[in-house]
Amino acid sequence: MSKEIIPISLSQEISLSDSEKKEFTRRRKSLVSELRCITGLPEVVSALNQDTVYKLVLAPEGAKLYKDAQGNLKGVFYKDGKIVEHAKFQEVGPSMLKAAKAVGAQVLLVSIAMQLNRIEEQVSKIFKEFHGDRLAEIETGKSLFRQACGMHDSEKREQLALHAITELTRGFEKTVSALSRQISELPEQKLSFFDNWIGDKSKEAEESHKMAVESFSACLSALQTLARCHLFLEEREVALSSVDEGLSKIEKAGVDIAYVRSRLAPKINGHFPEDGWKQFIEYRKTFDSSSFSTLIHPEEDVVEIEIKPSELMEKKHAEM
Repeated sequence: MSKEIIPISLSQEISLSDSEKKEFTRRRKSLVSELRCITGLPEVVSALNQDTVYKLVLAPEGAKLYKDAQGNLKGVFYKDGKIVEHAKFQEVGPSMLKAAKAVGAQVLLVSIAMQLNRIEEQVSKIFKEFHGDRLAEIETGKSLFRQACGMHDSEKREQLALHAITELTRGFEKTVSALSRQISELPEQKLSFFDNWIGDKSKEAEESHKMAVESFSACLSALQTLARCHLFLEEREVALSSVDEGLSKIEKAGVDIAYVRSRLAPKINGHFPEDGWKQFIEYRKTFDSSSFSTLIHPEEDVVEIEIKPSELMEKKHAEM
């Protein structure tokens, strides 16, 4: 079962463009407007605390969850993990779920991007600046996406977003290939005091780790922006697939090897180089390809909407 959660507002942990924020607000308002039209719902929420945030659970037609003996679908309001109110209402048809999932898709992808961003932030502590020439295509793709977000002309926005996807994909493929090579060249054993008699082996090892970590960070950054590009074009499944495929390629580049070998390296800029690799490995243990597959091809769609009853009562108050 796939469950998507629609919050009151998007998390501030990841930097989004004004266009992305406005699109979330627009879609959420549209969804709330549709919810107001559901028979029986406004009456139920009128008895709830108007400024408390509840979760309204919507299940699709034919779902086993929240369906009573008479076959009526039920909305369930949660607070502090407990059901506080049931609401019988008309069928949640395809259009309602489509509207809900359109908002949920953005939240889901923002959540994934946030988690990748946390890893990237950990990784980027190792180096102070990118070698821009080596990662130019990824940076170009990110720049094109930022431009697309600022465009008002829908056709130009789409063209820029598609161009960004091309640059990001090309840059990612080149960088993940370089990452595989760089990981294979990392020192396999701890350096001894005598290694620095012949040459500055410690400095060479540090540079090797920096280059690998830099490529790793760039790959994560490219995947985040690719997901946002596809979501921008309303391609939820493609966004999820591209992220999963990208993460799998990073894994195959040798993340487990990088983690082991980086543990032999000294601190770089005051940080242990293995931290970012370890964080990525732990993330993939909890969010692997099967998790993405469930999101892409859910057996059953359930949407949880964080909502204040006052939002659903706005129309009623306006009419009084």
